Amino acid sequence: MDLLSVLSRIIPAAYFAIVCFGFWKSFVQTGKWTSLLWMVSEGLVILLLVFRRDSRRLSMHPWDWIVAIGGSFTVLLVRPATATIAPESLGVALQLTGTAFEIYAKFVLGRSFGIVAADRGIVVGGPYRIVRHPIYLGYFVTHVGFLLANWSPRNIALYIVIYFFQISRILSEERILREDESYRAYCERVRYRLIPFIF
Repeated sequence: MDLLSVLSRIIPAAYFAIVCFGFWKSFVQTGKWTSLLWMVSEGLVILLLVFRRDSRRLSMHPWDWIVAIGGSFTVLLVRPATATIAPESLGVALQLTGTAFEIYAKFVLGRSFGIVAADRGIVVGGPYRIVRHPIYLGYFVTHVGFLLANWSPRNIALYIVIYFFQISRILSEERILREDESYRAYCERVRYRLIPFIF
């Protein structure tokens, strides 16, 4: 189990690092800030994966693993593009906002971060007072910013798939967490999962 635990941290972190390096090279070659901000946003995942806390209860349901892996790794298939449908400055502003919010949420979550639905402890402070899944909200804003400045059929199709996985992932995580009475009480206080007043 110790070897499996180490591999489950190192292998995804290595893959994220390789893709982030590719985005760094794209930034150096093109000067597009949206590539650099994508790298910063996803690069933080490397540290969180390596240093995450062991879970009290990890889902063994195959669908939970499929949506976790799909939601985490499909985003690594998007690529910088030359076409834009909005000024790059708008894309950069959205990415900065989303990345800052996502980093704040990850900082508050700390070592409870993980990929597969699990109970690693209940966090209710900071951005978790706004929505129940603020990291996903930060990702969403960041992804919209990147897509506006890197518009391509490939990226559009990938983001549709990504958010199918992410919404499924949110529901999987909540199914596990709702077994904890304190999480059920938290859900009564914070009604919205991802986007305030919408979902």
